[in-house]
Amino acid sequence: MQLGQDIGISFPDCYLVHHNLPGKRVGRQRWPRHALFVPLQGEVTIGVQSGALACGPGRMIYVPPETTMSFQSSKVTGERLICLIDLERWRAATPVRFGATLCNAHPLCNEILFYLLLHPGSGCVRLLVSILVQVLAESIESVERPSLLEVAHLAGSVRDGRIRTALEIFRLQFATPIRMRDEAHQAGVSVRNLSRLFLAQIGLSPKQVLIHYRIAAAQEHLLAGDSVTEAAFSSGYGSLAQFVMTFRRVTGRLPSEIARHGRKQ
Repeated sequence: MQLGQDIGISFPDCYLVHHNLPGKRVGRQRWPRHALFVPLQGEVTIGVQSGALACGPGRMIYVPPETTMSFQSSKVTGERLICLIDLERWRAATPVRFGATLCNAHPLCNEILFYLLLHPGSGCVRLLVSILVQVLAESIESVERPSLLEVAHLAGSVRDGRIRTALEIFRLQFATPIRMRDEAHQAGVSVRNLSRLFLAQIGLSPKQVLIHYRIAAAQEHLLAGDSVTEAAFSSGYGSLAQFVMTFRRVTGRLPSEIARHGRKQ
């Protein structure tokens, strides 16, 4: 592929772009499909409401549909793959929904994208896209699933006082509604800078860390014999359905399973 060219291929369930245009910028706009960005050389930076996600080779960025975002590729010559996945194909492959996430690139994702790029007339596109979604979901879950035993020790491993302040607020107030704007103000930074600090030093966004605190607390309640409803409200969730969905995404198990284990102790 020649430098300075983008090639886009439309499939029944996705739209694939082989991007090789250094320094390209796309202003903030709402993208209607699930978006996956995989830089093979150079870097990409995706701007979303919570901040900027940037990555190079070996990493990939997922952004959910109907998210207002901006795109920028670095000035370094290199290839980037961009895959836009239709809503129905995603829903058919996995019911799980995620926020914008930076995670490690999965070799199978790269292989599937390259196969589609090289074989646009393939008759197994739907199967391949379904596998792509499942592998991507597993990669995102590996980022969002916390080591619950380590959550309480996050502050001890961070030197930046601004992050330590934010973590202390999470630790003390996780069961109450927390606005990231207020959190950032108390830490002495903007919401965007707070997100950048967290991603750089912890590898998670402030929202993901807050979820970790809440799910860790909920698990303790369940193991202590509390009901699923009690655990949900005690850990800051006003919606039982949202709690169950988040708990399963983070731990890989239903809260009722943990509750049964707690009652047996």
